[in-house]
Amino acid sequence: MTTRRLLAVLLVVMAVTVAVARSRQSGVDEIQYRDYPVTGVVTASPADGTVMVSHEDIAGYMPAMTMPFAIAPGEDAPRLMPGDRVRFVLRVDDTTAAAVRFEVVGHDGSVARALSGASASTAQPRLRKGDQLPDVSLVTEAGARFTTGDLRGQVTAVTFIFTRCPMPQFCPLMVKRFQQVQRSLAGDLSLADVRLLAVTLDPAFDTPAILAAYGEAMQADPARWRFLTGPPAEITRLTKAFAIHVERNGVLVDHTLATAVIGRDGRVVDIWRGNGWNPAEVLTTLRSAAGQAMPADRPAQETTRTLTQ
Repeated sequence: MTTRRLLAVLLVVMAVTVAVARSRQSGVDEIQYRDYPVTGVVTASPADGTVMVSHEDIAGYMPAMTMPFAIAPGEDAPRLMPGDRVRFVLRVDDTTAAAVRFEVVGHDGSVARALSGASASTAQPRLRKGDQLPDVSLVTEAGARFTTGDLRGQVTAVTFIFTRCPMPQFCPLMVKRFQQVQRSLAGDLSLADVRLLAVTLDPAFDTPAILAAYGEAMQADPARWRFLTGPPAEITRLTKAFAIHVERNGVLVDHTLATAVIGRDGRVVDIWRGNGWNPAEVLTTLRSAAGQAMPADRPAQETTRTLTQ
């Protein structure tokens, strides 16, 4: 491992340690918010409580990128359309980030038309209940070859993350919930063959060594929970199947979210888009999938979850 990557791993571990320490503080402590002014252009109409914005550098927080922002509950946001130039405040604490105080300051019709054309040209089917996963060849955090065929014969929950993700309600939240699922699985012998997978969205940085260090920092049991990386083309094939938007912005990655349970036959049992799912419903689906095969005539639909706080 290079000195630079080793330093990055150490920084991740330090960040995790600080976050855990903060989470153990007394419940009487007041939540400390940090407000960051944001300026950008809306690239998609708001949906499921979020709005996609191509934003400028957020001073002291993150570089320019395109990403979905959760709109704070109860926020009286103006009607936003693709091409709107906006200003708002990103309010961040240790576990959440939400957009407040929206203001539309202009509109770029050419941007709106370009976005509309790009959306129409790139639309493609996405995985739904009952669909078979595409064949991909990846690598585990231990450096072992992994294919989607390796999922056959076991029930698996899969989600997508990257180790440098700065948004608390995105990758860190997915990992936290998988930690909760892992703890519940450990005490249930009937779910001994259930596995967890976290697929990186940043294969250029998240090498097996980086993922191994990250998994250890997250207290992931390697016998139960694996982290996957691999050739960018293979990662892209999988993210496109799950309809996950991924766009590199400098050293970081702009992305949306998807989490799914895969049955022993390699087909999708249920899928959640966004971060509104909770560990209890995933555990319920895992138990159901482990106890019985999914009926062949089950309706092909998906569960959409709102990006929440």
